[in-house]
Amino acid sequence: MKKETIWIVLASTIALLISSILTFRIVNGGIPLMDRLSAPLVKNLEGNIFFLVFRWITELGSGTFLTPFSIIMAILIAMYYKQFLAGFFIFTGTLLGYRMNHWIKVLVQRERPRILEAAEGQGYSFPSGHAMVSLIGYGLIIYFLYRYLKNTTTKQWIFWSGIILIFLIGMSRFVIRVHYLSDVLAGFAFGFLFLISWIGLYLLISYLQDRLFRISKT
Repeated sequence: MKKETIWIVLASTIALLISSILTFRIVNGGIPLMDRLSAPLVKNLEGNIFFLVFRWITELGSGTFLTPFSIIMAILIAMYYKQFLAGFFIFTGTLLGYRMNHWIKVLVQRERPRILEAAEGQGYSFPSGHAMVSLIGYGLIIYFLYRYLKNTTTKQWIFWSGIILIFLIGMSRFVIRVHYLSDVLAGFAFGFLFLISWIGLYLLISYLQDRLFRISKT
């Protein structure tokens, strides 16, 4: 088994355990220890520069920004690299990520630490949609750019910048107190599982397309 495959399997297993344990804990009315310990850390941040910076960062994971951005990137990748299937998977993956996040929230029905409509902080809390869908949407864009870009330095810059951005967007929801820390962690876990599954489906369809093309040429 390749080293990459081993790491993916390991990360997926950890993500599955985290999402399962946290979901079970919260559905059964429990408050994870991480929430009891971390909640006081952000209680009095509102109004200071730290809060304002994260209040701005959180907008990069909002539906009003991420949805059109994913559409634009899907079109650019589809047209520039002639990878129409990749563009389709970026767009549909992001939209389906929002749907899945909504369904999980409705099933779990966890109340938020507070409501902040201006930052899309309304409705149910678990898991964080910003954390989950940012990982899916930006993750897909990063994956396909990394796959088709030629310059190694550019690929590395996009990869690490994207990882940092996704992390900051997720943490911004905790800092501005519209999510518990466990919501953010679960959002990352669910998002990673969806991302890996969606990329796997893309690779399978690409493989089948290639096989059919080879058969048609013989």
